[in-house]
Amino acid sequence: MRISMMILLHLPGVPLPLIGMAAYGLVTILGLQLAGKNMPFGIDETNGRLLLLGTTTSMFVASAYFLYILNTQFPGASCSYCLVSALLSFSLFFTSLKDFQFKEIQKTVLLQLCIGCLVVATLSTSYNTSLPGSTSLAEIDLEPFTVEITTQSSPFALSLARHLRSIGAKMYGAFWCSHCVEQKQMFGREAAKLLDYVECFPDGYRKGIKMAKACLDSGLEGFPTWVINGEVLSGEQELSELARISGFDFDASSQT
Repeated sequence: MRISMMILLHLPGVPLPLIGMAAYGLVTILGLQLAGKNMPFGIDETNGRLLLLGTTTSMFVASAYFLYILNTQFPGASCSYCLVSALLSFSLFFTSLKDFQFKEIQKTVLLQLCIGCLVVATLSTSYNTSLPGSTSLAEIDLEPFTVEITTQSSPFALSLARHLRSIGAKMYGAFWCSHCVEQKQMFGREAAKLLDYVECFPDGYRKGIKMAKACLDSGLEGFPTWVINGEVLSGEQELSELARISGFDFDASSQT
Protein backbone atom coordinates (compact mmCIF):
# COMPACT_ATOMS: atom_id res chain seq x y z
CA MET A 1 0.00 0.00 0.00
CA ARG A 2 1.16 3.50 -0.80
CA ILE A 3 0.93 6.07 1.96
CA SER A 4 1.52 9.77 2.44
CA MET A 5 3.95 11.30 4.90
CA MET A 6 0.95 13.28 6.19
CA ILE A 7 0.00 10.09 8.05
CA LEU A 8 3.49 9.62 9.41
CA LEU A 9 4.23 13.11 10.64
CA HIS A 10 2.33 16.20 11.70
CA LEU A 11 4.46 19.17 12.72
CA PRO A 12 2.32 21.22 15.11
CA GLY A 13 0.42 23.88 13.21
CA VAL A 14 2.49 23.63 10.02
CA PRO A 15 1.69 21.34 7.05
CA LEU A 16 4.68 19.15 6.20
CA PRO A 17 4.44 19.87 2.42
CA LEU A 18 4.67 23.60 3.18
CA ILE A 19 7.93 23.05 5.07
CA GLY A 20 9.32 21.05 2.17
CA MET A 21 8.33 23.71 -0.37
CA ALA A 22 9.93 26.41 1.78
CA ALA A 23 13.17 24.41 2.06
CA TYR A 24 13.40 23.78 -1.69
CA GLY A 25 12.56 27.41 -2.35
CA LEU A 26 15.29 28.60 0.04
CA VAL A 27 17.87 26.34 -1.62
CA THR A 28 16.87 27.65 -5.06
CA ILE A 29 17.14 31.29 -3.97
CA LEU A 30 20.49 30.75 -2.24
CA GLY A 31 21.85 28.89 -5.24
CA LEU A 32 20.85 31.67 -7.61
CA GLN A 33 22.21 34.37 -5.31
CA LEU A 34 25.54 32.58 -4.95
CA ALA A 35 25.80 32.01 -8.68
CA GLY A 36 25.24 35.71 -9.28
CA LYS A 37 27.48 36.68 -6.34
CA ASN A 38 24.71 38.90 -5.08
CA MET A 39 23.89 37.76 -1.55
CA PRO A 40 21.26 39.80 0.36
CA PHE A 41 21.59 41.43 3.80
CA GLY A 42 25.34 41.87 3.39
CA ILE A 43 26.03 38.13 3.65
CA ASP A 44 29.39 37.27 2.12
CA GLU A 45 29.92 34.30 -0.18
CA THR A 46 31.48 32.10 2.50
CA ASN A 47 28.56 32.50 4.90
CA GLY A 48 26.16 32.10 2.00
CA ARG A 49 27.70 28.74 1.14
CA LEU A 50 27.52 27.70 4.80
CA LEU A 51 23.84 28.68 4.92
CA LEU A 52 23.20 26.63 1.78
CA LEU A 53 25.08 23.66 3.23
CA GLY A 54 23.14 23.92 6.49
CA THR A 55 19.83 23.95 4.63
CA THR A 56 20.67 20.97 2.42
CA THR A 57 22.04 19.11 5.44
CA SER A 58 18.73 19.50 7.27
CA MET A 59 16.85 18.31 4.17
CA PHE A 60 19.22 15.35 3.80
CA VAL A 61 18.74 14.29 7.42
CA ALA A 62 14.96 14.80 7.30
CA SER A 63 14.64 12.66 4.16
CA ALA A 64 16.81 9.95 5.70
CA TYR A 65 14.63 10.00 8.82
CA PHE A 66 11.44 9.70 6.78
CA LEU A 67 12.84 6.69 4.93
CA TYR A 68 13.89 5.14 8.24
CA ILE A 69 10.38 5.53 9.67
CA LEU A 70 8.82 4.22 6.47
CA ASN A 71 10.95 1.06 6.44
CA THR A 72 11.01 0.26 10.16
CA GLN A 73 7.54 1.31 11.33
CA PHE A 74 5.53 0.66 8.18
CA PRO A 75 6.93 -2.51 6.56
CA GLY A 76 5.35 -3.30 3.22
CA ALA A 77 4.13 0.27 2.69
CA SER A 78 5.52 2.49 -0.04
CA CYS A 79 5.64 6.21 -0.68
CA SER A 80 6.89 7.12 -4.14
CA TYR A 81 6.82 10.84 -3.37
CA CYS A 82 9.00 10.26 -0.30
CA LEU A 83 11.58 8.43 -2.43
CA VAL A 84 11.64 11.17 -5.07
CA SER A 85 11.98 13.85 -2.40
CA ALA A 86 14.78 11.88 -0.71
CA LEU A 87 16.68 11.47 -3.98
CA LEU A 88 16.40 15.20 -4.67
CA SER A 89 17.47 16.11 -1.12
CA PHE A 90 20.49 13.80 -1.27
CA SER A 91 21.51 15.26 -4.64
CA LEU A 92 21.25 18.84 -3.37
CA PHE A 93 23.28 17.96 -0.27
CA PHE A 94 26.17 16.41 -2.18
CA THR A 95 26.06 19.19 -4.78
CA SER A 96 26.45 21.86 -2.09
CA LEU A 97 29.11 19.78 -0.29
CA LYS A 98 31.35 19.46 -3.33
CA ASP A 99 31.90 23.22 -3.38
CA PHE A 100 33.90 22.91 -0.13
CA GLN A 101 37.54 21.94 0.10
CA PHE A 102 38.49 19.04 2.36
CA LYS A 103 39.83 21.36 5.07
CA GLU A 104 36.64 23.40 4.95
CA ILE A 105 34.55 20.25 5.30
CA GLN A 106 36.48 19.31 8.43
CA LYS A 107 35.59 22.68 9.94
CA THR A 108 31.89 22.27 9.14
CA VAL A 109 31.48 18.72 10.47
CA LEU A 110 30.45 19.91 13.94
CA LEU A 111 27.90 22.31 12.44
CA GLN A 112 26.42 19.54 10.29
CA LEU A 113 26.23 17.17 13.26
CA CYS A 114 24.43 19.79 15.35
CA ILE A 115 21.96 20.48 12.54
CA GLY A 116 21.38 16.75 12.00
CA CYS A 117 20.77 16.10 15.70
CA LEU A 118 18.36 19.04 15.92
CA VAL A 119 16.38 17.83 12.89
CA VAL A 120 16.17 14.25 14.19
CA ALA A 121 15.14 15.42 17.66
CA THR A 122 12.41 17.67 16.22
CA LEU A 123 11.02 15.02 13.87
CA SER A 124 11.19 12.28 16.53
CA THR A 125 9.23 14.42 18.96
CA SER A 126 6.67 15.23 16.28
CA TYR A 127 6.31 11.61 15.25
CA ASN A 128 5.91 10.32 18.80
CA THR A 129 3.36 13.02 19.54
CA SER A 130 1.32 12.52 16.37
CA LEU A 131 0.97 8.76 16.76
CA PRO A 132 0.97 7.98 20.48
CA GLY A 133 1.31 4.29 21.15
CA SER A 134 1.17 3.35 17.47
CA THR A 135 3.90 1.14 16.09
CA SER A 136 2.50 0.02 12.77
CA LEU A 137 0.38 1.21 9.88
CA ALA A 138 -2.38 -1.20 10.92
CA GLU A 139 -2.79 0.60 14.28
CA ILE A 140 -3.42 4.05 12.82
CA ASP A 141 -6.91 5.35 13.49
CA LEU A 142 -7.79 8.54 11.63
CA GLU A 143 -11.19 10.17 11.63
CA PRO A 144 -12.18 11.90 8.38
CA PHE A 145 -11.22 15.56 8.22
CA THR A 146 -11.35 18.33 5.65
CA VAL A 147 -8.48 20.60 4.67
CA GLU A 148 -9.56 24.05 3.53
CA ILE A 149 -8.49 25.08 0.04
CA THR A 150 -7.18 28.61 0.39
CA THR A 151 -6.07 29.59 -3.13
CA GLN A 152 -8.31 31.51 -5.51
CA SER A 153 -9.32 29.91 -8.79
CA SER A 154 -8.24 31.49 -12.06
CA PRO A 155 -10.68 31.68 -15.00
CA PHE A 156 -8.62 28.96 -16.68
CA ALA A 157 -8.85 26.66 -13.65
CA LEU A 158 -12.62 27.16 -13.43
CA SER A 159 -13.10 26.40 -17.13
CA LEU A 160 -10.84 23.36 -16.93
CA ALA A 161 -12.70 21.99 -13.89
CA ARG A 162 -16.04 22.34 -15.68
CA HIS A 163 -14.60 20.63 -18.75
CA LEU A 164 -13.18 17.72 -16.73
CA ARG A 165 -16.51 17.18 -15.03
CA SER A 166 -18.40 17.35 -18.33
CA ILE A 167 -16.32 14.54 -19.87
CA GLY A 168 -16.59 12.31 -16.80
CA ALA A 169 -13.02 12.74 -15.56
CA LYS A 170 -12.54 11.67 -11.95
CA MET A 171 -9.95 12.45 -9.31
CA TYR A 172 -9.48 9.72 -6.70
CA GLY A 173 -7.92 10.67 -3.38
CA ALA A 174 -7.85 10.28 0.39
CA PHE A 175 -8.57 12.87 3.06
CA TRP A 176 -5.12 12.38 4.64
CA CYS A 177 -3.24 12.68 1.34
CA SER A 178 -1.16 15.88 1.27
CA HIS A 179 -0.64 15.61 -2.49
CA CYS A 180 -4.41 15.50 -3.04
CA VAL A 181 -4.68 18.76 -1.13
CA GLU A 182 -1.88 20.28 -3.19
CA GLN A 183 -3.64 19.20 -6.40
CA LYS A 184 -6.83 20.95 -5.27
CA GLN A 185 -4.82 24.03 -4.31
CA MET A 186 -3.64 24.20 -7.93
CA PHE A 187 -7.28 24.47 -9.01
CA GLY A 188 -8.25 26.86 -6.24
CA ARG A 189 -11.18 26.91 -3.86
CA GLU A 190 -13.98 27.50 -6.39
CA ALA A 191 -12.72 25.15 -9.12
CA ALA A 192 -11.93 22.33 -6.68
CA LYS A 193 -15.61 22.17 -5.74
CA LEU A 194 -16.49 21.53 -9.39
CA LEU A 195 -14.21 18.49 -9.74
CA ASP A 196 -15.69 15.00 -9.67
CA TYR A 197 -13.65 14.00 -6.64
CA VAL A 198 -13.95 10.47 -5.20
CA GLU A 199 -12.95 10.07 -1.54
CA CYS A 200 -11.52 6.58 -1.11
CA PHE A 201 -11.77 6.53 2.69
CA PRO A 202 -15.04 8.35 3.47
CA ASP A 203 -15.37 6.64 6.87
CA GLY A 204 -11.81 7.30 8.01
CA TYR A 205 -8.71 5.15 8.06
CA ARG A 206 -8.20 2.38 10.59
CA LYS A 207 -7.41 -1.30 10.87
CA GLY A 208 -9.65 -3.49 8.74
CA ILE A 209 -11.26 -0.68 6.78
CA LYS A 210 -11.24 -0.94 2.99
CA MET A 211 -11.24 1.67 0.30
CA ALA A 212 -14.52 2.68 -1.26
CA LYS A 213 -15.70 0.22 -3.93
CA ALA A 214 -15.24 2.77 -6.71
CA CYS A 215 -11.57 3.10 -5.75
CA LEU A 216 -11.04 -0.66 -5.45
CA ASP A 217 -12.62 -1.23 -8.85
CA SER A 218 -10.27 1.35 -10.38
CA GLY A 219 -7.18 -0.52 -9.17
CA LEU A 220 -5.49 2.58 -7.76
CA GLU A 221 -1.79 2.49 -6.91
CA GLY A 222 -1.56 5.81 -5.12
CA PHE A 223 -3.16 9.19 -4.48
CA PRO A 224 -4.15 11.30 -6.17
CA THR A 225 -5.09 9.35 -9.30
CA TRP A 226 -6.86 10.84 -12.30
CA VAL A 227 -8.93 8.81 -14.74
CA ILE A 228 -9.53 10.84 -17.89
CA ASN A 229 -11.03 9.31 -21.03
CA GLY A 230 -9.84 5.89 -19.87
CA GLU A 231 -6.29 7.08 -19.21
CA VAL A 232 -4.92 6.69 -15.67
CA LEU A 233 -2.61 9.39 -14.31
CA SER A 234 -0.94 8.87 -10.92
CA GLY A 235 0.24 11.74 -8.78
CA GLU A 236 -0.21 15.50 -8.95
CA GLN A 237 -0.64 16.86 -12.45
CA GLU A 238 -0.05 20.34 -13.79
CA LEU A 239 -3.24 22.00 -14.98
CA SER A 240 -1.74 22.35 -18.45
CA GLU A 241 -1.15 18.58 -18.55
CA LEU A 242 -4.72 17.86 -17.47
CA ALA A 243 -5.90 20.23 -20.21
CA ARG A 244 -3.79 18.42 -22.81
CA ILE A 245 -4.85 14.93 -21.77
CA SER A 246 -8.53 15.88 -21.65
CA GLY A 247 -8.48 17.73 -24.98
CA PHE A 248 -9.21 21.10 -23.41
CA ASP A 249 -8.49 24.16 -25.56
CA PHE A 250 -5.91 26.02 -23.49
CA ASP A 251 -5.78 29.08 -25.77
CA ALA A 252 -9.53 29.57 -25.76
CA SER A 253 -9.73 29.28 -21.98
CA SER A 254 -6.95 31.79 -21.38
CA GLN A 255 -8.95 34.45 -23.21
CA THR A 256 -12.06 34.11 -21.04
